[in-house]
Amino acid sequence: MQRLTFHRYLERYVRSLSYSNTNSLYKLAKEILDNPRLKEPLFLYALSFDKLDVLLKASRDCQVYFEYTDLASKFERNEFVKLLEENDMRLEHGYRKVYRSYVSRRDMPDTDNDTRRLLHKKTRRLQESKNVSNYRLYTDLKLDQSNVNAYLKKGDIARVNKKTAEDILEYLEAA
Repeated sequence: MQRLTFHRYLERYVRSLSYSNTNSLYKLAKEILDNPRLKEPLFLYALSFDKLDVLLKASRDCQVYFEYTDLASKFERNEFVKLLEENDMRLEHGYRKVYRSYVSRRDMPDTDNDTRRLLHKKTRRLQESKNVSNYRLYTDLKLDQSNVNAYLKKGDIARVNKKTAEDILEYLEAA
């Protein structure tokens, strides 16, 4: 699975925020008045796709035009991204928040893997202390035998999702 980029995240995020499910800068600029959540992601989206000039034209009649032109004149594209990465206070909270949301989404698979590793360790300790067999677990919970065995015996965390790992642990805690 490919790692999520800021570029693609913004494309999807702006479209999801849009009432019309679009990435058209002209349509989105018109929508900002009714949908203020679009303000920061839309600027970052245009900056990321190197379409800031189009956004400035499209938003000329909008209230955000002056903020956009001010930001465009203050910061170069690469500098803006660097400031986002550093969570620099010179940028408004909304812009930094969009970037933090991206980082959270980008790192979610790693976080889930860490969580499943911790759940595996705790599960194995409980399983040994309560003397519950793998057979009992996958039979009672109606889980796939090979996946549960690979997860519990070999520690293959990729074989079960986070919910299943939590269910196994919850079963053992109740046993």
